[in-house]
Amino acid sequence: MMPNRSFRRGRWAARSLTLVAGLTALVVLGSTSANACWDGSGAPPFLRTAPTGTPIDAPAKGTIWPCPVYGIPATQITLAETPWVQDNDNKVVLSKIPTVPGAVRMKSAFTIMQSTTTPTTRRLTGNGIPDHRIGTFPIPRRSAAYKYYEALPAEGYANAAEIPVAPYRLRVDLPRRPKMSAQPHCIPDLLTGVALTGAVWHIEAAPDSLLNIYDPNAALPTDRCFGHPYNTEYHYHGYSWKCMKQGKPGKRSPLLGYAMDGFGVYGPRGANGKVITNAQLDECHGRVGRVRFNGKMQRIYHYVLNNEYPYSIGCFRGKPHMPADTAPTTAMPTAQ
Repeated sequence: MMPNRSFRRGRWAARSLTLVAGLTALVVLGSTSANACWDGSGAPPFLRTAPTGTPIDAPAKGTIWPCPVYGIPATQITLAETPWVQDNDNKVVLSKIPTVPGAVRMKSAFTIMQSTTTPTTRRLTGNGIPDHRIGTFPIPRRSAAYKYYEALPAEGYANAAEIPVAPYRLRVDLPRRPKMSAQPHCIPDLLTGVALTGAVWHIEAAPDSLLNIYDPNAALPTDRCFGHPYNTEYHYHGYSWKCMKQGKPGKRSPLLGYAMDGFGVYGPRGANGKVITNAQLDECHGRVGRVRFNGKMQRIYHYVLNNEYPYSIGCFRGKPHMPADTAPTTAMPTAQ
């Protein structure tokens, strides 16, 4: 970890490297069964992760497309061999994950407003802290999740388990009326979107010390909201059904946030109230359809959160806008 560095364009791989260095030394293969039925309400019985060999060097369904940086040689995903991953069918069994414990409440500040200088811009500002309780970070030593972080190096800390969550300055300017590009854009940074909770999404990639790329949910435990800190900055990996608005069962899922190209990010259910699968999505994990956006129902491109990798944003269908300010502060969380 590098706790005093702010986000910079094109640096997602280099800055996330130390978080999961030594990952392969921790993993132990497990096996269990899971129920395949999920109606998009509550917790799915499992996540469908990406198998070893899934390419990440071009836009494609069921994967991510990070921008090439620092000559990283990995061009594919490696399946993590943790106890909650079934390698025979690429399932991440949620009941087997040793969730980071705790219910810490921190002060959240988040505002969405139309820019006064540029009316076509949506400005999101806050302190990066979500409006819900999060796990206990640093991770308690006696918890089952601790050992998965303990062996990971973290600059400024004894190990990655000792990293706290802290507020930071978040300011993102996005187009209110985003436009689809002729071709998809690769993901240039860790940050892929901002949730209406006030926290952010990060790219669904975790490199180890050998620069193998893993699905973060398959490789490391997170808290009950599918979040944890990097650089003291709390962020999500995928859909947090416990901590984001689910909407009414059997109905269209609501808007849950905005991607860094300005398009909306929605829950897993479509207009018919049924779960949207990867087969119905494009290479960036989105599609064109009717959703409520900018206060009215309209047919527009949007991203979908579901239980199939990459769970959230795989690439950008509009031009991504990197944040104007995401510098961390020195404040620390307090448990209540």
